[in-house]
Amino acid sequence: MRKLVFQIIITAALLFYIAHKVDWAAIGGTLAGISVFYFITSTLAAIAGTYCMAVKYHVLIKNSTLELSLTRLMVINIISRFYALFLPSALGPEAVRWLKVTRNKTGKSFFLASTIVERLFFLLVLLACGAIPLLFSATPSLQLLSRRLQPLLAMCFFGLTIALLFFLIPSVNEPARRFLLRTLRLSQDSRLHHFIGNFSLKNSSSHVMVTLLLQTLIWQFLFLIRMYLLFLALDLPFDFWDSTWINSLVLLLQILPVTYAGLGLREGAYAYLFKLQGVPPELGVSIGLLFFTQFLIFAALGWLFETMDVLKSKRK
Repeated sequence: MRKLVFQIIITAALLFYIAHKVDWAAIGGTLAGISVFYFITSTLAAIAGTYCMAVKYHVLIKNSTLELSLTRLMVINIISRFYALFLPSALGPEAVRWLKVTRNKTGKSFFLASTIVERLFFLLVLLACGAIPLLFSATPSLQLLSRRLQPLLAMCFFGLTIALLFFLIPSVNEPARRFLLRTLRLSQDSRLHHFIGNFSLKNSSSHVMVTLLLQTLIWQFLFLIRMYLLFLALDLPFDFWDSTWINSLVLLLQILPVTYAGLGLREGAYAYLFKLQGVPPELGVSIGLLFFTQFLIFAALGWLFETMDVLKSKRK
């Protein structure tokens, strides 16, 4: 509850600040001229992304006690979008997915490890898409932004790589878990001992990892297509290359659980990045609001599927 109140306060503060810095009549005019075709196509690309997510988890939990169909994993992914309205954006959807997949089953720590590995691949690809285009920018303001962000992005990339290697290299993961168990001196019958003992991937074969990386790249491409279509929907003066780094950096920023559903933080980030390139910040706020509209569409679908799940469980 404290976190939710904190998020609402920060969200309100950011929205209040943005409200006094932009021309809302201009934003209204921009949104009124939206291309419905591009918006619908963008939303369909977002829906296609849920299939990639389902494939990733299907591969990770295949032949385990947690194995589920692709269809069920897609439904769970959409349900998690509904709860993302109320939970921290960085952890909320993953927590709901973990609960839905592992309910009344063994393998909870294994699925947590799988979720972390999937998120590490996702963040590494997202970092690359945000950092690499900036390195080759010829715009002075963007070159300055790149120099400022490079140390932070490099540190993040190094940390994520080390964390990923921990899970992928058994000769590192297993001794680390044994050391932790010896240090904590836990009873072998305790839940925490069992949790730590199984905190690893069941299958880290090259086939699984290549599939995971490939699906992560496909998801990222679909996300970039989705956002570029939103740019086209508002007739923004950016090409696909610009859209790649802008949207990747903003999505990275949205991971910070400081505002309610990313509101205010996302719109402010777009406004700032647009202004750096001489584009009115009102257009940045507009694209952020369009993204939030799609977020609400997914949340509504998630609510529908969750309601169906609840009714089905009651009938049982």
